[in-house]
Amino acid sequence: MEPTTGKHSFLRNVMARVLLFGVLIIIVRFAFVVTIAGESCNIGDFCFFSLPENFSFIIAGSGARASAVNRVVRPAGPTQPDLYTSKDWIKAVHFYSSVFQDLITEGYLSPNSKSLCVETPNGQDVYALKEIGVSDSVGIFKKAFKPLVISSKTNRIAFDDDTFDFVFSGQGGLDKASRPLDLASEISRTLKPEGFVVVHVRAKDTYSFNSFLDLFNSCKLIKSHNIDGYDSSMPYIREIILQKHSGIFGRGVKEPGVNSVNKCSVPEHKRDLVRNAEPLIKEEP
Repeated sequence: MEPTTGKHSFLRNVMARVLLFGVLIIIVRFAFVVTIAGESCNIGDFCFFSLPENFSFIIAGSGARASAVNRVVRPAGPTQPDLYTSKDWIKAVHFYSSVFQDLITEGYLSPNSKSLCVETPNGQDVYALKEIGVSDSVGIFKKAFKPLVISSKTNRIAFDDDTFDFVFSGQGGLDKASRPLDLASEISRTLKPEGFVVVHVRAKDTYSFNSFLDLFNSCKLIKSHNIDGYDSSMPYIREIILQKHSGIFGRGVKEPGVNSVNKCSVPEHKRDLVRNAEPLIKEEP
């Protein structure tokens, strides 16, 4: 019995040493990761546990020290880390990618175009532009969604005159605008001469269409057609493509020395109103 007892004791000692050695390796590994990664477990190495990205410790106390600790512990980055992987986000990006690729094929957009997307809360259209190679793209909305969207007022877009080659307004942004004339004026101001504006609107009737064109008096209509939307809030879309007149700068200022033929005209919908009203007038006043 003594040899058997000694053998069991020897095995226990070996197992204990192996376990201690394993624990030592784990401790050293953890200390190495924490030291190299700056007290973070976000580099994909070994870590005992991970905290949610938007988790922040609440530390009792007051003054500069407490606020400083809170700032260090709170992680940077988007407040909605799962947004980029949501079905709605991916669906919107695919839709806009298809739209922009068609515009590139038709010559209204190019990878070198300096592009602006207006009234875009989450910047799916900006992301789509960057994905297809139009890297110099940015979005604006009243609330920033960095790095895709910056904060800007629609009645004073935070860019200089004649800055962009291409401006896009999707998801009925112009329809929803509280001051559509101001927004249209700012789009025209920031658009370069001969630059393109592409707008997605809900309205399909002729009167609304002509009223829309009146907002962009420094641009000419290039194309208008209907396309299918990507969600139930806007199942059908009228896509309107406009081009800013050459020789028109900023807020419709003509280039010096450019002779303009009288291009003033009465919109067709206003002429229709006059024609329809004429039979009601029985005699001259």
